[in-house]
Amino acid sequence: MRAVFIFVATALGIKLAAGHASLRANVHARDVCIDCHTDAFPPGPPSGGGRGGSQIRWTDQCTELAAVSAMPFQCAKLNVPLDYTRLDSENLTLTLVRVDAVKKPARGSIIFNPGGPGGSGVQTVIANAKSWLILTGGHYNLLGELMLTISRGVNNTLPFSCDIPGDTCKTMSPACPLANASDVAIGQRFAASGVRSLRCLDRTQDTGSLLGTAFVARDMVRIIDALNEDGLLRYYGFSWGTILGATFAAMFPDRVDKMVLDGNVNVHEYYSGWEVQSPINMDDTYDAIFSGCVVAPTVCPLAELYSKTKQIQSVVDDFLAMLKYNPIPYISGGGIQIATYSKVKTAIVLALYSPSNWPRLTQGFIEMLSGNVTGFFDIASSWYAGPEDGDDDISAAITCGEQAFRAESVQGLKPLLGAMSASSKFGGLDFGTDNAFACSTWKQKAKEIYSGNFRVKPRSPILFVGNTYDPVTPLASALNTSAGFGGSVVLQHNGYGHCSIAQPSSCTAKAIRAYFDEGILPPAGAVCQPNAPLYPGDSRVGDWTNLSDRTVPEAIRQDSEDELALLGAVSEIAGTILPWLRKYHFRSL
Repeated sequence: MRAVFIFVATALGIKLAAGHASLRANVHARDVCIDCHTDAFPPGPPSGGGRGGSQIRWTDQCTELAAVSAMPFQCAKLNVPLDYTRLDSENLTLTLVRVDAVKKPARGSIIFNPGGPGGSGVQTVIANAKSWLILTGGHYNLLGELMLTISRGVNNTLPFSCDIPGDTCKTMSPACPLANASDVAIGQRFAASGVRSLRCLDRTQDTGSLLGTAFVARDMVRIIDALNEDGLLRYYGFSWGTILGATFAAMFPDRVDKMVLDGNVNVHEYYSGWEVQSPINMDDTYDAIFSGCVVAPTVCPLAELYSKTKQIQSVVDDFLAMLKYNPIPYISGGGIQIATYSKVKTAIVLALYSPSNWPRLTQGFIEMLSGNVTGFFDIASSWYAGPEDGDDDISAAITCGEQAFRAESVQGLKPLLGAMSASSKFGGLDFGTDNAFACSTWKQKAKEIYSGNFRVKPRSPILFVGNTYDPVTPLASALNTSAGFGGSVVLQHNGYGHCSIAQPSSCTAKAIRAYFDEGILPPAGAVCQPNAPLYPGDSRVGDWTNLSDRTVPEAIRQDSEDELALLGAVSEIAGTILPWLRKYHFRSL
């Protein structure tokens, strides 16, 4: 999974965490290898850089990327070791993309990772380049690694696929059926994960151990060294990207210049595989769909049918319970589908990622409760499209290859399932257990797994950002991970959805910009409020991304031009990243 978005930086000495002495010689065992002389990317002149110029040759001949951007960008190739544990390792070729800073002189580059893990993230940086420049102050180059969230394992960079037939993959997927769907669902999911782990072992024995987070952190060191700026990392990570950021900071604390981690996974639970904290805010987020609806009946017609929060929620919960025993056939795309408990509940959870989906979700509830299940799924499809075949295999390979938890039987899995169920009534067992099922029988192990602690003082403090009501990465996880990084600060974003971008706040955006632009951290205990309510606009408008539109709430239109620019940037970024994260966290409906 080697992936990185970077706002360009360089390298100092590498400091290895305790427990990695055996790898010390391997870090600089070979010179940084640059390969720009390929048909895809003809060589250009070396770009200028802080310490004698970058070793990377950039070109604007990037048609192979099929990337669309309103701003000029360049690309290049960089070779890194395929296996950092071997002195005689073969090379792995990374594809880099760069957008130049708009304010000169440039202060370096920022590596960006939108999460996953899985997929190619080049479009996340390139398509939203203007917005990233606004949010980060404009003084940094935007540099993305083509296999951004998972540069190892996607596209043509160390391809990884278990080659499971499409019609089988859905029934074998850890997300189907949900664990609470029936009395036998837990056994079905456990058995399905066992079949997939064996298939993946058979198909990917040569590559399955080369995808871990520690290797990606070392890839980032190679990138910043090749850029030849100041040897320091500037990094912006979301969701799983916070795992990569925290791991890098623990392995190479003297390399950290600036790091923003938004939507934090509890790094301690992640590596243990006992991720019971993840869904602790899911119930509050689910409840807010209905409480927000009741106070905004003009944009939530469901409130006209049911005037009380608990009344609306009870009707929806009862419908879900009914589907366990009475699934409903419906027509979709000219074919017959079946609305099950698992499919409907997954559609609801996907909507939790962004309040901008909630007006449409509640309209979907009206359709569903009136018997029009087709109408519900037509609406739900607007906020989710399933991943390409094999993408969930990559995610499992990265996560499971470095998590410690394993179970030889369903009985061995039950203590973890019980703890998950206690974490969230609505989603603990159904959605908090995806990694538990996928990884419990996984047969492969990453060649390097960071085994040191996460109690270090980075060269510069880290800015952690956490939503008060994030359904999958709670504020508590930001507090837990940050506690070990001396001098770091947690900014509480008092909003709903996954990551702070889900419910934009000019306060949060200004804090992030000030950190990148001036190195200023918000005070300890700082709390930022969103600029929009939970139901910010008419359900017919779609995602709240066009802040110059008349549908934008009056309170926001009265904000300053600078705040509007920041809010517009955050909203555009959310429109790209959140659908992408939903895609990799859950399987297709």
